[in-house]
Parts: sequence; structure tokens; C-alpha cells
Amino acid sequence: MKEYIIYKCKICGCEFILPKQYVKANEDKGNYISCPYRGHKNITVVGAYDSIKECMDHRTYVREGRRIRQIK
Repeated sequence: MKEYIIYKCKICGCEFILPKQYVKANEDKGNYISCPYRGHKNITVVGAYDSIKECMDHRTYVREGRRIRQIK
């Protein structure tokens, strides 16, 4: 069973990752998933993965203090 789902906003092009348990809980309540950056409703599923590391393999990240920054 896939634990993490990657979404991409069709309007602004931003990608974001959500745990499947939160997606299912919101769908059961009748809520919709929207872009966390701009609030657009037009999003598509890019992929689903078992671990968060699998989601992040196709990009390059650097840790800066407590934050993780994407460089590629």
C-alpha cells in the first residue's frame, strides 16, 4: 500500500506531497484537496510511493540547519 501521494498543481506548477491517511480522511469528510501554495483546485496525481525517501529521489536536496532546501 502506498503511503505518500505526490500532487502537482495544473495552474501554478507547484508539487507537494501528502500522506495517504490525511487524503483519505479529508475525502471521507467531503473535503477536496487543493494547492497549498495558491489554493487552486486543479491538481493531478503525479505518483504514489511507500516511503518519503522514494518521493524525494528524483530531486536533489540540501539540509540547511533544520530546513531542507531543493537545489535541483
